[in-house]
Amino acid sequence: MRRFKFTLESVLTIRKKTLEDARIKLASITNIFNKQNEVLKEMELALENIRNDSEKYLFSETFNPFVISNYSSFSNKIIQDIATQKMIIEKTKFDLKMQQEKTKDAYIKVKSLEKLKEKQKEQYDKEVLQEEFKMMDDIVNSRRTIA
Repeated sequence: MRRFKFTLESVLTIRKKTLEDARIKLASITNIFNKQNEVLKEMELALENIRNDSEKYLFSETFNPFVISNYSSFSNKIIQDIATQKMIIEKTKFDLKMQQEKTKDAYIKVKSLEKLKEKQKEQYDKEVLQEEFKMMDDIVNSRRTIA
């Protein structure tokens, strides 16, 4: 009896490799996305600290308009950086969703081929079982004719 051979095994192997590559890329984009969110939180925390420091200085006994102007300029720069970081995060979020779709499609393709392989294996097992029964019947019938 011949061994079971899945005719699309090479396609399945390629699709599994594609799925693995898609998962690696998805993990990389997710890592970048998380780092960008951490940077944004740090910027927002820095802005809050600058605002608190400027308020403390504003209400202190020594008032210097130059220092207040520097605080204002620096906080405006941080606000612009936060806006830029938010735009970068949105772009990364879009890339993340696109990669999730690609990974999902690759997963579906692999699973469909694996199910096909499973069904073909079940069919092969049934055929082998039927052939074994047939051989046993032939052996039993041949013994009856000899006896």
